[in-house]
Amino acid sequence: MKKHKVIIVDDQRSVRSMIKRWIESDQNWEVVGEASNPFEARDLIIDKHPDVMTLDVHMPEMDGIEFLKKLLPQHPMPVIMFSSSTAEGTSITLEALDAGAFDYVTKPSGTPESLIEAKEDLLYKLNEALNYNATSYQNSKTTLTKNLSSEKKQGTFKTKLIVIGSSTGGTTALRKLLDDVDKSFPPILVAQHMPENFTALFAGRLNAELKVKVVEAKDKQILEQGTVYIAPGNYHLEIQKTNGDLYTKIIQTEKVNGHRPSVDVLFESVVTNGLAKDSIGIILTGMGSDGAKGLFNLKNNGCLTFGQNKETCVVYGMPKVAFEMGAVMHQLPLEKITDKVRELGAK
Repeated sequence: MKKHKVIIVDDQRSVRSMIKRWIESDQNWEVVGEASNPFEARDLIIDKHPDVMTLDVHMPEMDGIEFLKKLLPQHPMPVIMFSSSTAEGTSITLEALDAGAFDYVTKPSGTPESLIEAKEDLLYKLNEALNYNATSYQNSKTTLTKNLSSEKKQGTFKTKLIVIGSSTGGTTALRKLLDDVDKSFPPILVAQHMPENFTALFAGRLNAELKVKVVEAKDKQILEQGTVYIAPGNYHLEIQKTNGDLYTKIIQTEKVNGHRPSVDVLFESVVTNGLAKDSIGIILTGMGSDGAKGLFNLKNNGCLTFGQNKETCVVYGMPKVAFEMGAVMHQLPLEKITDKVRELGAK
């Protein structure tokens, strides 16, 4: 049986050895090379043609971000970053995702539990990296030319709520999707698979870049027009309806589909509160199936539903399951979803 090839890039030999043991515990994978810096890594890529590369965020001589920006245009491939959960590590990891990294694994703290969790996370993401869509990287680097003479007029929405679910590739997809959203849009709630410490920083970055307000959701916030609420890492985000007003609800019940926040939990809360007919549900790039059942339930209760198409997804997993289930009413390229939402959600 032919094994899938990985190269490991990290300046610490002990870390490389640990990652190699983890990877080769799965008989489907083999480590074909190790590099202590990006220059060694570049030569290995040319020589070994790996299927996946793991890359440390902090590298001597050239940091991981700069390396990604130089590497991916010439050798599009899935790169899994190893990052720390510190504020600096989180910030650099988000930059790496912007630069085209496939996904990331948080470095273990040293406890037995954290080591097991990091190993399982890496093996899961390695296998999902085999579904990597290289053309999505090229699409993400294509600048959309905007006709400034025909700026879209802010409309009035009959839709009261927009809910979005995303995972791998979602940080970049969300930025692109929300770039054309303005203050006329109804409240937007997002369940993006992301750990603690990452979501507040991610929301802050979006808030600085977009035309609308973006916040990490807190419990019992009243939902306001023109505001995006990002589910906090390690918590579920739900909708709560009280005396006709809509609020956020933050809970830490069990993981659903292996995730917290879970897209299904967010979507199901819309149905539970009788809001499906007044809502729009969107499922974006991501591994697995989280959100598919919730989107199907939304659609069956009168919700307008959208799914990102295969060509623009980093991983056509969640949207694929939803589409094949019959949950997606409109499957579109990422850059066309917002315009269609505006058209169909307006009064």
